[in-house]
Amino acid sequence: MMQAFGQRCLELRGRRYPRVCLRVFAVLLALALLLPVSAFAQSSPLIMKHADNLAVARKRGSLLLEGRVFFVHDSVQFRTQRATWNKDAEVVNCDGGFLFTHPSGFIQAKSGMYRKKQSLATAMGDVIAGDSASSYRFTGDFLEYDRENEILTMPQKPKLYQYEKRKDGGTDTLTIEANKIIYNKKASFAEAYKNVKVTQSDMVVTCDTGYFDRANSWLSLKGHPTFDMKNYHLTGDSIYLTIDEAKKTLTSALVIRNAHGISKEDPKKNAPGNVTEAFGDTLFCEFKDNKIERLYVNLNAKGFFYETDLPDYRNLMDGNRLDMYFKKGKMDHAVVSGKAQSTYFYVKKDRTVSGKNEAAGDTINIVFDPLKNAVKTLRLLGRSTIASGRYVDLEKEQREKAAKEKADTTLTKLRGGNDKKERRKPSALRPSMNKMIKRAKETKRKEEESP
Repeated sequence: MMQAFGQRCLELRGRRYPRVCLRVFAVLLALALLLPVSAFAQSSPLIMKHADNLAVARKRGSLLLEGRVFFVHDSVQFRTQRATWNKDAEVVNCDGGFLFTHPSGFIQAKSGMYRKKQSLATAMGDVIAGDSASSYRFTGDFLEYDRENEILTMPQKPKLYQYEKRKDGGTDTLTIEANKIIYNKKASFAEAYKNVKVTQSDMVVTCDTGYFDRANSWLSLKGHPTFDMKNYHLTGDSIYLTIDEAKKTLTSALVIRNAHGISKEDPKKNAPGNVTEAFGDTLFCEFKDNKIERLYVNLNAKGFFYETDLPDYRNLMDGNRLDMYFKKGKMDHAVVSGKAQSTYFYVKKDRTVSGKNEAAGDTINIVFDPLKNAVKTLRLLGRSTIASGRYVDLEKEQREKAAKEKADTTLTKLRGGNDKKERRKPSALRPSMNKMIKRAKETKRKEEESP
């Protein structure tokens, strides 16, 4: 009966009331879907609200719809210019553009599909998706939206943008790029896989796999992760970051296995910049207002720091554990524990290096003068390792080296002068030798001429 009615609508397409027939058909179809109450009691029907043209497809149970096609299912609506509706499977394929709207947001693409039974919407080609609050936006080539669980899956090199309004009226944008992204809007949780890159203001994060919990303000990075933020750089096997959601600033960073951290302070006025690096099995950093406050390294801890105008003079700190404390980005004090060793260079006002202090012990406490950017005090403690220290006068070494080089140069010149005298001896004998040869020739000639 329904096919006969559809055929009758096709016959009436060229007359003056085709839209009326389509509307009547939509109403009858909705009633037919509602008739078997036992099968559809738990779900509302998929309703075609409008289409300019309708035809029965060769495939049984399918309709071809064209021109301003409009469907509704519960709180979901979608529009297209051309669609195929499989009534038995309750699937609509849209290939004339696709605009899918729901209470939480929208999906827009070149084509799409809606599966009522699974409450799944699929979009293909130049996909754009966003929420009604304009807090996030997806772009990519393919998207699948689970309406019931509010989960978006984008498997083809998507980008996810999350927007947060600042108190000053501006907007902070978090961008996530990867080969595949799965986003759970209810939990504000995103998963990213392969070639992952996360950027937010001056923060850049890369890894193979990333998990981003916006609700609890943490990021988990695995697979060759790197973290860069203005003057800070972290690498390791795994990195865990926590963020102050209110201030939009980094609060802590934990690096596990093969940890490496770098902190830089830019030059100011007449003061040079400085660089601090740390290595170890585990590294933990605490930040305040995006400036480092504490750096902790455990197991095989190694660290060094230097001023940017003297990169060859690196102050070393080695031990089983290293704790470094900072004030306003500058090192305040450090504690080296367990087979501790340190080397510190003394720099004069004219920026020349006068000497170095080498120390060893169970524990070394170093206090810095932040104004002079220099070591203020050095304290050694020893139990299993005897505390020891020595000062090396580098200026004296330079003087002795210069004196030795001068002596070597003088000796070389003296040896060169003697060699020249030796070379001149044969040339001094040449005139007498020539005379003797000439006399011998004259004597022989006279003997030959005599009778």
